[in-house]
Amino acid sequence: MNGIDTLLARPALPRPGANAGLLAHAASRTRTGEHSANALARRRDWRLTRLFSPEHGFFGNGAAGEIIDSARHPDLDLPIHSLYGEHRSPPPEWLKDLDLLVIDLQDLGVRCYTYASTLQNVLLVAADVGCPVMVLDRPTPLEGITDGPGLDPALRSFVGQIDLPLVYGLSQGPLALHLHRTDPRLKALELCVIPAENSPNPPWHPPSPGIPNRTAALVYPVTVWCEAVPQVSVDRGGPRSFHLWAMPDLNPGPVIDILSLEGLDATVTKSQENWPGILFTPNGEPYAPVRNAVRLLTALRDQLGTDRLFRHPDARPDFFDKLMGTASVRAALENGQTPEDIIALF
Repeated sequence: MNGIDTLLARPALPRPGANAGLLAHAASRTRTGEHSANALARRRDWRLTRLFSPEHGFFGNGAAGEIIDSARHPDLDLPIHSLYGEHRSPPPEWLKDLDLLVIDLQDLGVRCYTYASTLQNVLLVAADVGCPVMVLDRPTPLEGITDGPGLDPALRSFVGQIDLPLVYGLSQGPLALHLHRTDPRLKALELCVIPAENSPNPPWHPPSPGIPNRTAALVYPVTVWCEAVPQVSVDRGGPRSFHLWAMPDLNPGPVIDILSLEGLDATVTKSQENWPGILFTPNGEPYAPVRNAVRLLTALRDQLGTDRLFRHPDARPDFFDKLMGTASVRAALENGQTPEDIIALF
């Protein structure tokens, strides 16, 4: 049971008669698949009057980085205020007339996945206007995994806003509690978290078009860096979104050799399309996605050369730094440093 299920299982909702808003997206669903907005709108305990949406929109059909306009829900006839358009934080007037703001977002526990930034922005405005917040928790596949560098304040952006390790292993409920505990600006915020119960692997609903399944969520922090190296494809939006790196003229043999020297057991396999691929076998070590990303990036650099990695006309080195939250990793890659040297920067 996710947080929404735990909440709806109560015979009566807290704050009866509350004028409530809901921040949600396409993955905000009950265990039966009903959207949280519809489920809450059917309850008589609250008056659901306003909806909010993060990146990719309320219905989850916006592309990465696509500006989302505010709209109106076609069935519930409620306004949907976009927090990934003209505003990244809700204007105070959007919250002032609410007795409660409910947040129900499926997150990944990765700093550059923007729902963490949206959560922080909403909590800050809610604290300012005195609007209580309830976070309905959903487990993240990366629960408990921490890896990668912290955030350089000079590179703070919407894809890197919270000073935590790049992979911080918290779902939105614990993240909200962490922010409430550590940020003095949130001291006055009235916050309640409804946890998930007995739900390590609930049915997966894509939180964005590029994360169609749980495996994509797990490998996202390994491969997302190629958004800044667009000559390398991650099959974004395809059936194996973020599962792979692909280049038309990449010879996988030398890359496999380099990775094998790093202690990773790699074997050449054939995909259904008869393309050469790489298969890594488990070695019993804890999963460290950012460290694996560094090993893959160094192998790619050694095969392609630095000129084709970050100095390619289509490359976005500044965006790479924002995603990573530090410029030191890219600088070390360009300077030819080993994976161990780069990982030591974490």
